[in-house]
Amino acid sequence: MTHIEREVKIKLFSPSLETLLTEFKSKYTFINEENQKDIYYNSPVRDFRFTDEALRIRKNNNRIELTYKGPKLSSQSKSRLEINVQVSSLEDMDTILQKLGFKKVIELEKTRWNFKVSSYTISLDNVKGLGNFLEIEGIDVDEKELLDFVSSFIRENQIKGEQTLKSYLELLVEKNEKADSNPN
Repeated sequence: MTHIEREVKIKLFSPSLETLLTEFKSKYTFINEENQKDIYYNSPVRDFRFTDEALRIRKNNNRIELTYKGPKLSSQSKSRLEINVQVSSLEDMDTILQKLGFKKVIELEKTRWNFKVSSYTISLDNVKGLGNFLEIEGIDVDEKELLDFVSSFIRENQIKGEQTLKSYLELLVEKNEKADSNPN
């Protein structure tokens, strides 16, 4: 399935994740809770860090998908082409990618709680090693529409945080590189 995913990601400062979970469950349509494990790969023929692409296998509860993400299309939201293919075995897909020369870059784990508000998916994420985040996503929506919705949603819910255009992969790699350069 191919689509343009537009999202805004915010590192949460306040209120707490627990407070937002309680409030959102009373105000919005709760979709589900997901336990996600992502394995990211780099290409043997081009470096995804420089092309701004991503390739991952995601185990989401019992569903397994291979996902390609194209370069970001905007400087205001995280908008990019995304192609997802369901696969039956994480281990077999991992073996195929490694036999083709793809290298594992990093593994990332998170718990995500999803809510539906209008035509948007609101996700509260607890990312192992990174903390708590809010993501507001629209599929094939206009960027201005998304940014207007995000602005009013944040104001309405009195959310304080810092917006980032970086993916969890980029944030975790950045954190690990800083830790490696400061061996104290």
